Amino acid sequence: MKLREQSQNLGLRIGTIQVVAFLLLAVLGVRLYYLQIVRGDYFQERAENQRIRLIPIPAPRGAIFDRNGNILVDSRPTFNVVISKEPLRTIDTDERIPEYSRGLSLEPQVVTERLNAINKQTDFETLILKDNASMQDIAWVESHSLEFPELRVELQPQRFYPHGTYMAHILGYVGEISPKQLESERWAGLRPGDIIGKGGLEEYYDEFLRGRPGFRKVIVDSRGRIQSEIEVVPPQAGQDLITTIDFDVQMAAERQLENSASKRGTILAMDSRNGEMLAMASQPSFDPNVFVQGSKTREGRKQIAEYWQDEERPLYNRAIQGRYPPGSTWKIPMSVG
Repeated sequence: MKLREQSQNLGLRIGTIQVVAFLLLAVLGVRLYYLQIVRGDYFQERAENQRIRLIPIPAPRGAIFDRNGNILVDSRPTFNVVISKEPLRTIDTDERIPEYSRGLSLEPQVVTERLNAINKQTDFETLILKDNASMQDIAWVESHSLEFPELRVELQPQRFYPHGTYMAHILGYVGEISPKQLESERWAGLRPGDIIGKGGLEEYYDEFLRGRPGFRKVIVDSRGRIQSEIEVVPPQAGQDLITTIDFDVQMAAERQLENSASKRGTILAMDSRNGEMLAMASQPSFDPNVFVQGSKTREGRKQIAEYWQDEERPLYNRAIQGRYPPGSTWKIPMSVG
């Protein structure tokens, strides 16, 4: 009798376990069906997006020439240290600030600004952490690639003003777009970190000079390191700009102001037949390369601050912003007579 009762209890337990197991398998099967069949395309696309990255390739800005084909502004290749957002998701970025500062000789404030900017961007974006990187910077990034997988070195175009302070007010300079400018309709479609013209011809003809960036489609591992390249869409370089400026006339005007007693003032030369400007010199002047190459370094920021604080106002274009009393226009026709 006891054996029969024990056998019945055992059979009941086994049956209960079988029912529970069946229910669990049924729930698991329904869940797998939902994930693999119903939402399969969604999760496959999401998985692909997790391992595929689009890395932007900046477009070289168009060159600026004088009327005789002399180069006034050009772009040259330079090595930049860029930072990717994806590997930073699981990292305390505050701990990275002193590391980047020491390794790349950057001001902590600059590093903080760059990290804040990259955190505001959409997924998988990159941003320049340091431009015009030295061989020492490149060696540091490469030797710490396992420790800092979010960093890499890329060859990118950088604006270069071969004549330094000469023609600076005509040409202007370039720099990163500001948060306020990103809200403007004129700059719609641009992202934090994009380079735009600031002042002079660089700003006025920015859409003409800027070009269109390309991208690299790459496969990355779980740490965000590039494993292989799938596709490359090359950038479209900006268009060149030919001005009416005559380089020789411009340089003569610049040197005349440099050799003057006050070393300040403005000289303009115009073709009276058609109104074309041959020269527009304003002194004192500034070096546009400082804004391009030094905006993230201690020395560069110091120089830029000195430009803004200088009582001689080197950023001030006296040719179009200054107010001067006119000379006697009557003396000209009288001298002809």
